[in-house]
Amino acid sequence: MVVGKNDCSTPVISVINMKGGVGKTTISAHLFRHMVNCLSKTILLVDFDPQFNLTQTLMNEKDYSAFKSSNKTVFSVMEPPTSTSLFNISQHMGPPPNVDDIKKQLFYWTKTGKTALGLIPGDFKMTKYTLVDDPKSLEPVKKRFIEFIEKAKKEYDLVVLDCNPSSSFMSLCALSVSSHLLIPVKAERYSMLGLDMLDEFVMTLPTIVNKPKKIILVNGEGQKSSYSVFENNLRAHSKFGPVTLPTVLKSSSLLGAKDGMVGCATDKKLPHVNALKRNLADIINEMKIPLGWK
Repeated sequence: MVVGKNDCSTPVISVINMKGGVGKTTISAHLFRHMVNCLSKTILLVDFDPQFNLTQTLMNEKDYSAFKSSNKTVFSVMEPPTSTSLFNISQHMGPPPNVDDIKKQLFYWTKTGKTALGLIPGDFKMTKYTLVDDPKSLEPVKKRFIEFIEKAKKEYDLVVLDCNPSSSFMSLCALSVSSHLLIPVKAERYSMLGLDMLDEFVMTLPTIVNKPKKIILVNGEGQKSSYSVFENNLRAHSKFGPVTLPTVLKSSSLLGAKDGMVGCATDKKLPHVNALKRNLADIINEMKIPLGWK
């Protein structure tokens, strides 16, 4: 990947489901980190959830505090740092920041020093956009966000948005730039309902002309006796079955968050890590087809 490329066909994936607790952040962190190794793709992660769990997974507290105090978070993508009101939108937007100015470089190519995996850190201040009730005032915010993503597409092979589980303004922003939706599901009572709700939400949005392609990933964490029934029903579904990846993300204790630890399991020498790597690699190879990668 050459920095400054003009290929605006770069895919943008929103990791999203209208139901929480399905593994969006875990997948955003571990799957795409391993994709860098497997496919040599340069990837930018954007923590687009006000809870910023992805950031807490990948950055230590000291680094995050430094980034936040320097206004190097996703909030600066939406509005200038001078915007401090929780209820009013800045009247002087200006262009969004350059990606390099606010990203955290998580990994880099040793030969060139260029970013292999970057992160735009999350920010709790993004909850502001659930409080502002004037859609017209939010349009400049959305425009600024879209402009930032267009910049990122020229510099990275893939842009990934870790989204919050709601039909909010932030979801609208994410959907407006997404070429693909990666939708994790679990064998839980409301998981299929979240899938249906997301599908209905996307299909009924008049502002989204080019509907993003769906990629469904079954997350096998916490498998129950009803798991096989759920998976069989999903794969037999006329709409969702054809876009469900064959490989299931297997349950692994290595993917769980641990207090005081940051980073990805595949970068550590841990028991059973090779089995996890093989599982992730199978999923990554299957994703190449819907993403249009050879």
